[in-house]
Amino acid sequence: MNVTGNVIFRVIGLCAALALSGCVSTPQAATTGDTVALTQTQSDLRTTSRELVSHFEEAGWSASTSGSFGQLANMLLNGRSEDREPSPSAVYLARIAPDGVDASTIFTALDTDLAVAASMAGTVAVNARAIGEGGSADTAALAGDLSATENAIAAVSRALDFFDEAVTGVDDRLEADQLAALRIRQTQLRAEFDRLGESADAIAERRRAARSGILS
Repeated sequence: MNVTGNVIFRVIGLCAALALSGCVSTPQAATTGDTVALTQTQSDLRTTSRELVSHFEEAGWSASTSGSFGQLANMLLNGRSEDREPSPSAVYLARIAPDGVDASTIFTALDTDLAVAASMAGTVAVNARAIGEGGSADTAALAGDLSATENAIAAVSRALDFFDEAVTGVDDRLEADQLAALRIRQTQLRAEFDRLGESADAIAERRRAARSGILS
């Protein structure tokens, strides 16, 4: 096999591996099988997690998975390009903060979106925490609970980076008090991210206990 063939082979293999690892963030169904009845909280967790992931992606608060695979393959095969597509935060700022827009308009858009992100993350975290503290001892159901929580964690993690880039990108166009308020919103989103992580740990521990027969 020639050099070009070897490179293409490695690109395909790498993209396939990334695709498999990306399966972790695929939203899960709200049921775990015909014999497993989910509690209302478990059903709510799955629903709110799917809504969060969908909303964050549609709002552009995270890069699309398929797009990143294509960009990676193209970069490995053809090298870096100076004409790469703009980042999600750059696209976002071009929409909410074009030249000539005043600070108040920019602040309101960012503040509203950060508030929505934190609220949605908080809703998922509340459901996840309740499951981690008690309830179902079915290992399959708990696996679905954990997956739904981890999906939300991944989306919020990307959103944290996204909003950090967005706020930094306009920090010189905002008033000091506006910037401080946005930083508080970011802290709130970070706090919900941490709560999701703690809840995921609790669900994982509960699942381990169920598998060991400690819970029944």
